[in-house]
Amino acid sequence: MKPRFALGMLALSLLSLVSAPVFAATTTASGPSVRTAFQGYEARLEAARAAVEVAEQGGRSEALKLASALNELASLYVLNGDFDLAEPLFGRALSIRESRLGPDHPDLATALNNLGLVYLAQVRLDKAEPLLARALDIRESVRGYSSIEVANSLNNLGAYHKAAGNYAKSALLHKRALDLRERALSPAHADVAMSLSNLAELYRAQGLFPVAEPLQARALSIREKALTADHPDLAASLGDQCELLREQGRYAQAEALCNRALEIRERSLGAIHPDVALSLLTKAELLRAQFRHAAAEPLYRRALEIREQRLGASHPEVATALTRLAALYADQRQYALSERTLRRAVVIREDRLGRDHPDYAEALARLAAVVSAQGRHAEADVLLDEAFLALKDGVWADHPALNLAETVRARVALAEGDVARAEPLYRRALAMREKNLPAGHPAVARARHELAELYRLQGRYVDATPQFAKSLAALEKVFGAEHPELLPPLNGLASISLANGDQPALEGYNKRILAVQASFLGPDHPTVLAMLQSQADAYLASKRYADAAPLYARLINGSELRLGASSPAFATLLERVARIHQANGNATEAEALYRRLLALLEARPNADQDPRVFDLRLMLADLAFAQKRYVDAVTDYRFLLETRAAVLNDSNAQTGVLLNNLGESWRLQGRHDEAEPCYRRAIAILRRVSGEASVELANAENNLGVSLFTRRAGPEAAEHLNEALRIRRALLPADDLDLATSLNNVGTERVARGDHQGALPLLEQAKAIVDKKPEATRLKVTINQMLESARTMARNASGAK
Repeated sequence: MKPRFALGMLALSLLSLVSAPVFAATTTASGPSVRTAFQGYEARLEAARAAVEVAEQGGRSEALKLASALNELASLYVLNGDFDLAEPLFGRALSIRESRLGPDHPDLATALNNLGLVYLAQVRLDKAEPLLARALDIRESVRGYSSIEVANSLNNLGAYHKAAGNYAKSALLHKRALDLRERALSPAHADVAMSLSNLAELYRAQGLFPVAEPLQARALSIREKALTADHPDLAASLGDQCELLREQGRYAQAEALCNRALEIRERSLGAIHPDVALSLLTKAELLRAQFRHAAAEPLYRRALEIREQRLGASHPEVATALTRLAALYADQRQYALSERTLRRAVVIREDRLGRDHPDYAEALARLAAVVSAQGRHAEADVLLDEAFLALKDGVWADHPALNLAETVRARVALAEGDVARAEPLYRRALAMREKNLPAGHPAVARARHELAELYRLQGRYVDATPQFAKSLAALEKVFGAEHPELLPPLNGLASISLANGDQPALEGYNKRILAVQASFLGPDHPTVLAMLQSQADAYLASKRYADAAPLYARLINGSELRLGASSPAFATLLERVARIHQANGNATEAEALYRRLLALLEARPNADQDPRVFDLRLMLADLAFAQKRYVDAVTDYRFLLETRAAVLNDSNAQTGVLLNNLGESWRLQGRHDEAEPCYRRAIAILRRVSGEASVELANAENNLGVSLFTRRAGPEAAEHLNEALRIRRALLPADDLDLATSLNNVGTERVARGDHQGALPLLEQAKAIVDKKPEATRLKVTINQMLESARTMARNASGAK
């Protein structure tokens, strides 16, 4: 399921029909599936085109009317998924509004938002983000932080950050959008369901299925109450939930939802509607995943018949249904039947799409695979030659069809025993995957495994082992520690261990293989979990954290279903493993688990009153700061201050500490204008709450002084640096490193304004402290350099006199 986006300010006539427009998901067919967004679409499209023509004749005086007409026409195109047609229209509307309206006008925000969404749908992220961010800024300044328009912008900007892989930022934005919508709208409003679905999809993408499921279930519940029992949109929502369950291997529950979605569509749309065919294919894919081939086949066939009847026997969507049916036959090793089915698909795509279309090449490559499986390798090579010809001249250099053709050619070469020809093909297939997909993508991992298997068959274990290991690590990260996708690389590593006589390694791999196989019975199998717990506890007792951590990680995957995400025991387990990573210095792994724990806790009722939520988010902010990820630290500190404003007020000393930390996060990015107000407010709070002398107050005074000094605000910088030194002298031991830092800072400020004699005693005191602190290497270098500089300048000044 793709995230839902909120288009802004459609024409009133459209708003009366569509309360929350969405971007239509693309299909796997070769061409776009044109679906009417609402009844009377063609008539409204013609009316919108006519309105644009009339407005264009009005000249400059009618420019804003033209912008509105362009916006309405573009919005209609978006509703039907025609983003390339919508883009120039939204661009023209934006250009007009920028030239005729003020920089903070709500209609300008609408134009920015809509064009940004089109870029996002086209995955042009660099163009989308500045437009969506600017739209949010305008709406917050004009409409206020709690308006529905702001919620829409937060929703859309959250979708951008998810597409960019910034899950933490995306979650914050979607949560804020959900909160605004829940407070401003009815809890049963469609926009609330939209936010719930988007947040659920975000968690699902991270593998946090127990967190995603209740959100998706609530979205489904809203639609069940708001819509009739036979409404097609309810069927679509049921399909979303079905997909979520299928990805978790919860096939029985997924199938019940698939059946219900299919029943609704059959009742409301008729037995031969194309959407019924889509539900049939979805259910068939679910059955195929469970190796229930006999049950899946009639569904594939019925879906194919519907598409043939409604779309015509030569429609590309028919070819898509044929390729899926052929894949089922290939799974059953019915290669002759698969071949006949694929040949029909090849003919359709050649006739409708042409011989230079990548979908035609894809069908040829799939046909070559089943032909080769029947031992006709030379014929398979001929088909592949034709596929490569369709992909000639680099026009489709990044298309998946080319990668498929390369991979199938490598398999054919290997089947023929031509290892020398197979290896460069496997290498090219892997290189293409790595170029076009993220490093941890499952398709990259599978391509890496195939290359590793070639090396293993050649006895090149040194080459094969790291490739198997990288494939395993990537798949494990995506699917978890007990998923069948892990079996190929695990079996490869086990085979190499057996050949090398490495018994301990072989034993380890066999245990993991057993655990994966046990997952067919359920990841919560008591015997498997007990074995993992026992071994992990033994490693922990002997302080072998590096050995214990991966076993606990596997235990997490199994316990998640057995205990449930709401179980205190599961939360305790997550925290325990995170602390092991933290103790072992694995900050990245620790943070990932802490964030997962935070997501689980925040999904519970009354999460805002749970002190662990506050403590975890504060810890994550501090972790980000410690890793010099200051942008993330700013996000987390600001979130704490904004969401806990009732507690973190000007009467709470912790507010001052957080403001100081936020200021440091800004300053270390060079953004002094944002940092200094934070320091000043922190100082005011800490003086009022903690008195004239506290360590926290000294920290804020020092940091403000450093920021001012950096900006050459000399007198004011000196005032704050001296105040920090006064407090630290009064409160800290004489050998404290923070005291040395203040001595150095005040001394440096004096050197900068030519008071070398005044700086020397301070710098000498600082040197005396750090000389006794082996851990203060960097500070020692800084102080020594400044002291030497001060001495030199003092001597020069004395000689000049």
